[in-house]
Amino acid sequence: MKNSQTSVSAYSIDDDETETELEIIGRFMTRLKVKNLPRNYQLFHEALYGQDRHLAEEIEALGPRPSQSGLDEIGLKYRLVSHCGLVARKSESDAAEMLREIADQLAKGLMKKQHFAREIDTAPHAHAALDSLNASLSNLMLYETELTERLRNCANLSKSSQDTGA
Repeated sequence: MKNSQTSVSAYSIDDDETETELEIIGRFMTRLKVKNLPRNYQLFHEALYGQDRHLAEEIEALGPRPSQSGLDEIGLKYRLVSHCGLVARKSESDAAEMLREIADQLAKGLMKKQHFAREIDTAPHAHAALDSLNASLSNLMLYETELTERLRNCANLSKSSQDTGA
């Protein structure tokens, strides 16, 4: 592999034609049927002209038609600038999923609380209803603890990605 250069260089194909790095990368991506996304161009530029041979080997290991998720995983692993936006999108997606789960758990908790209140009013067996409420409250405490941990992890990921991006 050739070393990266600060400008787009030209390589002689024959006496009359020259081909730029961008054209070589584009041709290579076309041959592999890789989408022409800017992040893919950077990934392939690093693979073809960068210093790290392992990056090229990992792309090669994906086979003749690499999946976009496989390419993105490699780009994230090697912390390529053009892949930083994927981290933010994934964090947003994870946070949204977590909030949906919490909303579900809270709705279930409210339903159990309402059920408990009805049982207390109508049933002489209040002890069983109290046990049910206690179990529900314990579950809510567990979900709250899990949410707190997830939010801390997301904040740490976000902070570390900002630190590496700076």
